[in-house]
Amino acid sequence: MKRRVGIFGGTFNPPHVGHVSAAKAFSEQAKLDELIIMPAFIPPHKAYDSVVSCDQRLEMCKIAFSGINNAIVSDHEIARGGTSYTYITLQELSSDDTELYFLCGTDMILTMDHWKNPDIIFKLSTIVLALREDITEEISKQISLAKDFYEKNYSAKIIVLKNRPITVSSSELRSAILSGEDASAFLTKPV
Repeated sequence: MKRRVGIFGGTFNPPHVGHVSAAKAFSEQAKLDELIIMPAFIPPHKAYDSVVSCDQRLEMCKIAFSGINNAIVSDHEIARGGTSYTYITLQELSSDDTELYFLCGTDMILTMDHWKNPDIIFKLSTIVLALREDITEEISKQISLAKDFYEKNYSAKIIVLKNRPITVSSSELRSAILSGEDASAFLTKPV
């Protein structure tokens, strides 16, 4: 029987309650044996310019996700350096005794065909979608079209989590903190 390993990658600058909630739903609903939290070194999909170091992001992740029993925080992409492409990480973690699951948010699933080597991503993993916001009819239609496209063109396996989205983003939190606003409702206290 293959081990079910989930990968939750991102910048995590900072990791917030939305990340933690999605990770818990991911672990439980995908019945994961292990959940790897994988902070990116250089994310390919967004500009990254921060005074927060990789070590600080790793430490915040260890704190934020510590309540999830099967979660480990990995420095794999940070140690590798360079742009953190998902297909490379999946190739490096792939093995005959492992079934990989890759968590992504609504914004990411709609653009996965533009990622580097999406065919490898879809071949090596089951995509698990965690909703990041309350779903409108328009977003639901976009997700359905994307899912159909990936299944038809890449033989993709896609699961949609039944999670309660927490609408918050790390960039909004950074802006709030920099402007002196209280962001504690969206961060675990130690973070």
